Amino acid sequence: MCGICSQHCPTYALNPNENESPRGRLALIAAVNQGQLTPSPPLFEHLDHCLGCRACERACPSQVAFGEIMDQARDLLEPQRPGGRHLGKRIGHALLGHRRILRTTLTGLRWAQKAGFSKVAGVIPPIPARPKWQAYYPPRNKPQGDVALFLGCVNEILGQEELRAAIGLLNSAGYGVHVPPQQACCGAMHRHNGNMRAATELAKQNLRAFENRQVEAILHTASGCTAALQEYDKWVKSPRTQAGIATEFSAKTQDISHFLATARWPEHVRFSPLPARVAVHSPCSLKHVLQQANAPMQLLANIPRIELVELPDNGHCCGGAGSYMLTQPKRAARLREDKLDALHETQADILVTSNIGCALHLQAGLRERGRTLEILHPVTLLARQLNTP
Repeated sequence: MCGICSQHCPTYALNPNENESPRGRLALIAAVNQGQLTPSPPLFEHLDHCLGCRACERACPSQVAFGEIMDQARDLLEPQRPGGRHLGKRIGHALLGHRRILRTTLTGLRWAQKAGFSKVAGVIPPIPARPKWQAYYPPRNKPQGDVALFLGCVNEILGQEELRAAIGLLNSAGYGVHVPPQQACCGAMHRHNGNMRAATELAKQNLRAFENRQVEAILHTASGCTAALQEYDKWVKSPRTQAGIATEFSAKTQDISHFLATARWPEHVRFSPLPARVAVHSPCSLKHVLQQANAPMQLLANIPRIELVELPDNGHCCGGAGSYMLTQPKRAARLREDKLDALHETQADILVTSNIGCALHLQAGLRERGRTLEILHPVTLLARQLNTP
Protein backbone atom coordinates (compact mmCIF):
# COMPACT_ATOMS: atom_id res chain seq x y z
CA MET A 1 0.00 0.00 0.00
CA CYS A 2 2.98 2.35 0.41
CA GLY A 3 3.56 3.02 -3.29
CA ILE A 4 7.35 2.65 -3.17
CA CYS A 5 6.95 0.30 -6.14
CA SER A 6 5.68 3.08 -8.43
CA GLN A 7 9.06 4.73 -8.87
CA HIS A 8 10.47 1.41 -10.10
CA CYS A 9 7.65 0.67 -12.56
CA PRO A 10 8.44 1.30 -16.27
CA THR A 11 4.78 1.66 -17.26
CA TYR A 12 4.12 4.21 -14.52
CA ALA A 13 7.11 6.17 -15.84
CA LEU A 14 5.44 6.21 -19.26
CA ASN A 15 2.07 7.26 -17.85
CA PRO A 16 1.87 8.46 -14.20
CA ASN A 17 -1.66 7.12 -13.78
CA GLU A 18 -2.30 5.15 -10.59
CA ASN A 19 -3.91 2.37 -12.64
CA GLU A 20 -0.60 2.00 -14.50
CA SER A 21 1.32 1.39 -11.26
CA PRO A 22 1.79 -1.92 -9.42
CA ARG A 23 -0.28 -0.66 -6.49
CA GLY A 24 -3.02 0.43 -8.86
CA ARG A 25 -3.12 -2.92 -10.62
CA LEU A 26 -3.34 -4.74 -7.29
CA ALA A 27 -6.26 -2.47 -6.34
CA LEU A 28 -8.01 -3.30 -9.63
CA ILE A 29 -7.50 -7.03 -9.10
CA ALA A 30 -8.80 -6.76 -5.51
CA ALA A 31 -11.86 -4.84 -6.69
CA VAL A 32 -12.72 -7.54 -9.23
CA ASN A 33 -12.11 -10.25 -6.63
CA GLN A 34 -14.47 -8.52 -4.19
CA GLY A 35 -17.19 -8.00 -6.79
CA GLN A 36 -16.77 -4.22 -6.85
CA LEU A 37 -15.59 -4.14 -10.47
CA THR A 38 -16.56 -6.19 -13.50
CA PRO A 39 -14.06 -7.17 -16.22
CA SER A 40 -14.06 -4.54 -18.96
CA PRO A 41 -11.81 -3.33 -21.80
CA PRO A 42 -10.24 -0.57 -19.63
CA LEU A 43 -9.45 -3.10 -16.89
CA PHE A 44 -7.72 -5.46 -19.33
CA GLU A 45 -5.88 -2.53 -20.88
CA HIS A 46 -4.25 -1.60 -17.56
CA LEU A 47 -3.39 -5.22 -16.78
CA ASP A 48 -2.10 -5.90 -20.31
CA HIS A 49 0.25 -2.91 -20.05
CA CYS A 50 2.15 -4.63 -17.22
CA LEU A 51 5.49 -5.92 -18.49
CA GLY A 52 5.90 -8.54 -15.78
CA CYS A 53 9.41 -7.20 -15.12
CA ARG A 54 8.93 -7.60 -11.34
CA ALA A 55 11.04 -4.57 -10.49
CA CYS A 56 8.23 -3.63 -8.11
CA GLU A 57 8.45 -6.99 -6.38
CA ARG A 58 12.14 -6.64 -5.71
CA ALA A 59 11.69 -3.09 -4.37
CA CYS A 60 8.71 -3.93 -2.13
CA PRO A 61 9.56 -3.68 1.60
CA SER A 62 6.60 -5.96 2.39
CA GLN A 63 7.71 -8.58 -0.15
CA VAL A 64 4.35 -8.65 -1.93
CA ALA A 65 4.44 -11.46 -4.51
CA PHE A 66 3.27 -9.24 -7.36
CA GLY A 67 4.29 -11.64 -10.13
CA GLU A 68 2.34 -14.53 -8.63
CA ILE A 69 -0.73 -12.34 -8.03
CA MET A 70 -0.64 -11.04 -11.61
CA ASP A 71 -0.29 -14.57 -13.04
CA GLN A 72 -3.25 -15.79 -10.96
CA ALA A 73 -5.36 -12.78 -11.95
CA ARG A 74 -4.67 -13.19 -15.65
CA ASP A 75 -5.48 -16.89 -15.46
CA LEU A 76 -8.84 -16.15 -13.80
CA LEU A 77 -9.73 -13.13 -15.94
CA GLU A 78 -8.60 -14.19 -19.42
CA PRO A 79 -11.73 -16.33 -20.06
CA GLN A 80 -13.83 -13.24 -19.19
CA ARG A 81 -12.07 -10.95 -21.67
CA PRO A 82 -14.65 -9.08 -23.79
CA GLY A 83 -14.59 -10.61 -27.25
CA GLY A 84 -13.00 -13.83 -26.01
CA ARG A 85 -9.45 -14.85 -25.25
CA HIS A 86 -6.70 -12.80 -26.92
CA LEU A 87 -6.25 -14.40 -30.37
CA GLY A 88 -2.55 -13.60 -30.65
CA LYS A 89 -1.84 -15.18 -27.28
CA ARG A 90 -3.80 -18.31 -28.21
CA ILE A 91 -1.81 -18.70 -31.42
CA GLY A 92 1.45 -18.06 -29.60
CA HIS A 93 0.71 -20.65 -26.94
CA ALA A 94 -0.05 -23.25 -29.61
CA LEU A 95 3.18 -22.52 -31.50
CA LEU A 96 5.46 -22.63 -28.45
CA GLY A 97 4.41 -26.18 -27.70
CA HIS A 98 5.48 -27.51 -31.13
CA ARG A 99 9.02 -26.80 -32.33
CA ARG A 100 8.47 -27.88 -35.95
CA ILE A 101 5.40 -25.68 -36.36
CA LEU A 102 7.18 -22.81 -34.60
CA ARG A 103 10.16 -23.07 -36.96
CA THR A 104 7.89 -23.10 -40.02
CA THR A 105 5.97 -20.08 -38.74
CA LEU A 106 9.11 -18.07 -37.98
CA THR A 107 10.49 -18.87 -41.43
CA GLY A 108 7.20 -17.79 -43.01
CA LEU A 109 7.28 -14.51 -41.11
CA ARG A 110 10.80 -13.86 -42.37
CA TRP A 111 9.68 -14.34 -45.97
CA ALA A 112 6.67 -12.10 -45.34
CA GLN A 113 8.96 -9.42 -43.97
CA LYS A 114 11.21 -9.58 -47.03
CA ALA A 115 8.15 -9.25 -49.24
CA GLY A 116 7.01 -6.22 -47.28
CA PHE A 117 3.92 -7.83 -45.78
CA SER A 118 4.87 -8.09 -42.12
CA LYS A 119 6.26 -5.51 -39.72
CA VAL A 120 6.00 -7.92 -36.78
CA ALA A 121 8.71 -10.10 -38.35
CA GLY A 122 11.18 -7.25 -37.97
CA VAL A 123 12.33 -8.80 -34.69
CA ILE A 124 13.14 -12.14 -36.30
CA PRO A 125 16.68 -12.74 -37.65
CA PRO A 126 17.44 -15.32 -40.39
CA ILE A 127 16.35 -18.81 -39.34
CA PRO A 128 19.33 -21.20 -39.02
CA ALA A 129 19.26 -24.87 -40.00
CA ARG A 130 17.44 -27.28 -37.72
CA PRO A 131 19.74 -28.13 -34.81
CA LYS A 132 20.82 -31.67 -33.99
CA TRP A 133 21.74 -32.16 -30.37
CA GLN A 134 23.63 -35.01 -28.77
CA ALA A 135 22.16 -36.52 -25.63
CA TYR A 136 25.52 -36.05 -23.89
CA TYR A 137 28.62 -33.94 -24.52
CA PRO A 138 31.61 -35.32 -22.58
CA PRO A 139 34.12 -32.97 -20.89
CA ARG A 140 37.28 -32.11 -22.81
CA ASN A 141 39.39 -31.54 -19.69
CA LYS A 142 39.69 -33.14 -16.25
CA PRO A 143 36.10 -34.05 -15.27
CA GLN A 144 34.52 -31.87 -12.59
CA GLY A 145 31.03 -33.24 -12.86
CA ASP A 146 27.92 -33.20 -15.06
CA VAL A 147 25.28 -30.56 -15.74
CA ALA A 148 22.10 -30.50 -17.82
CA LEU A 149 21.22 -27.94 -20.48
CA PHE A 150 17.71 -26.62 -21.12
CA LEU A 151 17.15 -25.64 -24.76
CA GLY A 152 13.88 -23.71 -24.75
CA CYS A 153 11.59 -23.28 -27.77
CA VAL A 154 12.30 -19.97 -29.51
CA ASN A 155 15.79 -20.03 -28.00
CA GLU A 156 16.56 -23.46 -29.48
CA ILE A 157 15.81 -22.08 -32.94
CA LEU A 158 17.14 -18.53 -32.75
CA GLY A 159 19.66 -18.92 -29.93
CA GLN A 160 21.65 -21.88 -31.22
CA GLU A 161 24.93 -19.94 -31.20
CA GLU A 162 24.82 -19.30 -27.48
CA LEU A 163 23.63 -22.84 -26.69
CA ARG A 164 26.60 -24.31 -28.58
CA ALA A 165 28.93 -21.75 -26.97
CA ALA A 166 27.63 -22.81 -23.55
CA ILE A 167 28.30 -26.47 -24.29
CA GLY A 168 31.83 -25.70 -25.53
CA LEU A 169 32.69 -23.61 -22.48
CA LEU A 170 31.25 -26.15 -20.06
CA ASN A 171 33.21 -28.95 -21.72
CA SER A 172 36.39 -26.87 -21.55
CA ALA A 173 35.74 -26.22 -17.86
CA GLY A 174 35.54 -29.99 -17.30
CA TYR A 175 31.79 -30.51 -17.26
CA GLY A 176 29.85 -33.12 -19.17
CA VAL A 177 26.57 -31.74 -20.56
CA HIS A 178 23.31 -33.70 -20.72
CA VAL A 179 20.69 -32.48 -23.21
CA PRO A 180 17.45 -34.38 -22.41
CA PRO A 181 15.59 -35.01 -25.70
CA GLN A 182 12.04 -34.92 -24.31
CA GLN A 183 12.19 -31.38 -22.89
CA ALA A 184 9.61 -28.78 -23.94
CA CYS A 185 8.89 -25.04 -23.75
CA CYS A 186 9.44 -23.66 -20.23
CA GLY A 187 5.82 -22.42 -20.07
CA ALA A 188 6.63 -18.86 -19.00
CA MET A 189 4.64 -17.12 -21.74
CA HIS A 190 1.66 -19.39 -21.18
CA ARG A 191 1.65 -18.62 -17.45
CA HIS A 192 2.21 -14.88 -17.77
CA ASN A 193 -0.51 -14.59 -20.44
CA GLY A 194 -3.30 -16.31 -18.55
CA ASN A 195 -2.95 -20.03 -19.25
CA MET A 196 -1.56 -21.52 -16.06
CA ARG A 197 -2.92 -24.99 -16.81
CA ALA A 198 -0.86 -25.27 -20.01
CA ALA A 199 2.19 -23.81 -18.25
CA THR A 200 1.95 -26.38 -15.46
CA GLU A 201 1.65 -29.25 -17.94
CA LEU A 202 4.78 -28.05 -19.76
CA ALA A 203 6.58 -27.80 -16.42
CA LYS A 204 5.62 -31.37 -15.57
CA GLN A 205 6.89 -32.55 -18.96
CA ASN A 206 10.24 -30.88 -18.31
CA LEU A 207 10.43 -32.36 -14.83
CA ARG A 208 9.97 -35.83 -16.34
CA ALA A 209 12.61 -35.10 -18.99
CA PHE A 210 15.23 -34.03 -16.42
CA GLU A 211 14.24 -36.53 -13.70
CA ASN A 212 16.89 -38.95 -12.39
CA ARG A 213 19.73 -37.00 -14.00
CA GLN A 214 22.72 -37.01 -11.66
CA VAL A 215 23.75 -33.44 -12.40
CA GLU A 216 25.20 -30.60 -10.39
CA ALA A 217 23.10 -27.91 -12.08
CA ILE A 218 20.41 -27.31 -14.69
CA LEU A 219 21.48 -24.44 -16.94
CA HIS A 220 20.01 -22.25 -19.66
CA THR A 221 21.16 -19.30 -21.75
CA ALA A 222 17.90 -17.28 -21.78
CA SER A 223 17.37 -15.64 -18.40
CA GLY A 224 13.60 -15.31 -18.91
CA CYS A 225 13.22 -19.08 -19.25
CA THR A 226 15.72 -19.71 -16.46
CA ALA A 227 13.65 -17.55 -14.11
CA ALA A 228 10.58 -19.66 -14.94
CA LEU A 229 12.47 -22.93 -14.44
CA GLN A 230 13.71 -21.74 -11.06
CA GLU A 231 10.10 -21.22 -9.94
CA TYR A 232 8.75 -24.63 -10.92
CA ASP A 233 8.51 -25.42 -7.21
CA LYS A 234 5.83 -22.69 -7.03
CA TRP A 235 4.05 -23.95 -10.15
CA VAL A 236 3.86 -27.67 -9.42
CA LYS A 237 2.24 -28.48 -6.08
CA SER A 238 0.72 -31.86 -6.88
CA PRO A 239 1.01 -34.77 -6.95
CA ARG A 240 3.30 -34.78 -3.94
CA THR A 241 5.98 -36.85 -5.66
CA GLN A 242 6.22 -34.41 -8.57
CA ALA A 243 6.18 -31.44 -6.20
CA GLY A 244 9.27 -32.91 -4.55
CA ILE A 245 10.94 -33.30 -7.93
CA ALA A 246 10.05 -29.67 -8.75
CA THR A 247 11.69 -28.47 -5.53
CA GLU A 248 14.93 -30.27 -6.40
CA PHE A 249 14.77 -29.06 -10.01
CA SER A 250 14.33 -25.42 -8.98
CA ALA A 251 17.17 -25.63 -6.48
CA LYS A 252 19.54 -26.82 -9.20
CA THR A 253 18.51 -24.26 -11.84
CA GLN A 254 21.06 -21.52 -12.56
CA ASP A 255 21.81 -18.92 -15.19
CA ILE A 256 24.69 -20.11 -17.39
CA SER A 257 26.80 -16.97 -16.80
CA HIS A 258 26.44 -17.32 -13.04
CA PHE A 259 27.50 -20.97 -13.13
CA LEU A 260 30.53 -20.38 -15.37
CA ALA A 261 31.57 -17.25 -13.46
CA THR A 262 31.79 -19.27 -10.24
CA ALA A 263 33.27 -22.44 -11.79
CA ARG A 264 36.87 -23.55 -11.19
CA TRP A 265 38.51 -23.33 -14.61
CA PRO A 266 41.49 -25.58 -15.43
CA GLU A 267 44.75 -23.65 -15.14
CA HIS A 268 45.70 -24.19 -18.80
CA VAL A 269 42.46 -22.67 -20.15
CA ARG A 270 43.16 -19.21 -21.52
CA PHE A 271 41.19 -16.51 -23.28
CA SER A 272 42.54 -14.23 -26.02
CA PRO A 273 42.64 -10.48 -25.32
CA LEU A 274 39.82 -8.36 -26.69
CA PRO A 275 40.60 -4.64 -26.89
CA ALA A 276 36.95 -3.59 -27.19
CA ARG A 277 34.36 -1.62 -25.23
CA VAL A 278 31.49 -3.93 -24.30
CA ALA A 279 28.19 -2.67 -22.87
CA VAL A 280 26.35 -5.09 -20.59
CA HIS A 281 22.54 -5.08 -20.56
CA SER A 282 20.79 -6.71 -17.58
CA PRO A 283 17.45 -8.32 -18.48
CA CYS A 284 14.71 -7.91 -15.86
CA SER A 285 14.57 -11.66 -15.32
CA LEU A 286 18.28 -11.77 -14.51
CA LYS A 287 18.20 -8.68 -12.30
CA HIS A 288 14.88 -8.86 -10.47
CA VAL A 289 14.01 -12.57 -10.39
CA LEU A 290 17.27 -14.53 -10.52
CA GLN A 291 19.12 -11.62 -8.86
CA GLN A 292 22.35 -12.51 -10.67
CA ALA A 293 22.83 -9.28 -12.64
CA ASN A 294 26.57 -9.13 -11.90
CA ALA A 295 27.26 -12.58 -13.35
CA PRO A 296 27.86 -11.53 -17.01
CA MET A 297 30.40 -8.86 -16.04
CA GLN A 298 32.09 -11.26 -13.65
CA LEU A 299 32.27 -13.91 -16.37
CA LEU A 300 33.54 -11.59 -19.12
CA ALA A 301 36.22 -10.22 -16.83
CA ASN A 302 38.11 -13.41 -17.74
CA ILE A 303 38.90 -11.80 -21.11
CA PRO A 304 42.11 -9.74 -21.01
CA ARG A 305 41.97 -6.08 -22.15
CA ILE A 306 38.18 -6.03 -22.39
CA GLU A 307 36.50 -2.82 -21.23
CA LEU A 308 33.14 -3.59 -19.61
CA VAL A 309 30.53 -0.88 -19.02
CA GLU A 310 27.12 -1.37 -17.48
CA LEU A 311 24.36 -0.06 -19.72
CA PRO A 312 22.92 3.05 -18.01
CA ASP A 313 19.46 2.68 -16.44
CA ASN A 314 19.75 -1.11 -16.39
CA GLY A 315 17.04 -1.21 -13.75
CA HIS A 316 14.27 -0.39 -16.22
CA CYS A 317 12.82 -2.85 -18.73
CA CYS A 318 13.81 -2.57 -22.41
CA GLY A 319 10.25 -3.41 -23.49
CA GLY A 320 10.96 -6.90 -24.86
CA ALA A 321 9.28 -8.72 -21.96
CA GLY A 322 8.43 -12.03 -23.63
CA SER A 323 5.49 -11.48 -25.98
CA TYR A 324 5.08 -7.83 -24.93
CA MET A 325 7.01 -6.51 -27.92
CA LEU A 326 4.41 -8.22 -30.14
CA THR A 327 1.22 -7.54 -28.16
CA GLN A 328 2.15 -3.97 -27.13
CA PRO A 329 4.54 -2.86 -29.91
CA LYS A 330 4.15 0.92 -29.46
CA ARG A 331 4.77 0.87 -25.72
CA ALA A 332 7.61 -1.61 -26.14
CA ALA A 333 9.22 0.68 -28.72
CA ARG A 334 8.96 3.70 -26.39
CA LEU A 335 10.74 1.82 -23.62
CA ARG A 336 13.38 0.61 -26.08
CA GLU A 337 14.23 4.13 -27.22
CA ASP A 338 15.66 5.00 -23.79
CA LYS A 339 17.86 1.91 -23.91
CA LEU A 340 19.14 2.68 -27.39
CA ASP A 341 19.91 6.27 -26.40
CA ALA A 342 21.83 5.00 -23.38
CA LEU A 343 23.66 2.48 -25.56
CA HIS A 344 24.70 5.22 -27.97
CA GLU A 345 26.18 7.22 -25.10
CA THR A 346 28.40 4.32 -24.05
CA GLN A 347 30.09 4.27 -27.50
CA ALA A 348 30.30 0.51 -27.14
CA ASP A 349 31.65 -1.80 -29.84
CA ILE A 350 29.51 -4.73 -28.69
CA LEU A 351 26.36 -5.13 -26.59
CA VAL A 352 25.84 -8.27 -24.52
CA THR A 353 22.56 -9.40 -23.01
CA SER A 354 21.49 -12.63 -21.33
CA ASN A 355 17.98 -12.96 -22.75
CA ILE A 356 17.11 -13.71 -26.36
CA GLY A 357 13.86 -11.70 -26.25
CA CYS A 358 15.77 -8.57 -25.21
CA ALA A 359 18.40 -9.24 -27.87
CA LEU A 360 15.80 -9.54 -30.65
CA HIS A 361 13.95 -6.44 -29.47
CA LEU A 362 17.05 -4.28 -29.19
CA GLN A 363 18.47 -5.49 -32.50
CA ALA A 364 15.21 -4.60 -34.26
CA GLY A 365 15.44 -1.10 -32.77
CA LEU A 366 19.02 -0.68 -33.98
CA ARG A 367 17.95 -1.71 -37.49
CA GLU A 368 15.21 0.91 -37.43
CA ARG A 369 17.82 3.51 -36.55
CA GLY A 370 20.08 2.30 -39.33
CA ARG A 371 22.77 1.28 -36.84
CA THR A 372 24.94 -1.81 -37.00
CA LEU A 373 26.09 -3.13 -33.65
CA GLU A 374 26.69 -6.74 -32.73
CA ILE A 375 24.51 -8.05 -29.91
CA LEU A 376 25.78 -11.23 -28.27
CA HIS A 377 25.12 -13.45 -25.31
CA PRO A 378 27.96 -13.29 -22.73
CA VAL A 379 28.85 -16.95 -23.30
CA THR A 380 29.05 -16.41 -27.06
CA LEU A 381 31.57 -13.62 -26.61
CA LEU A 382 33.61 -15.62 -24.08
CA ALA A 383 33.60 -18.71 -26.33
CA ARG A 384 34.99 -16.65 -29.21
CA GLN A 385 37.99 -15.72 -27.10
CA LEU A 386 38.64 -19.25 -25.87
CA ASN A 387 42.04 -20.29 -27.27
CA THR A 388 42.74 -23.40 -25.20
CA PRO A 389 40.46 -26.49 -25.39
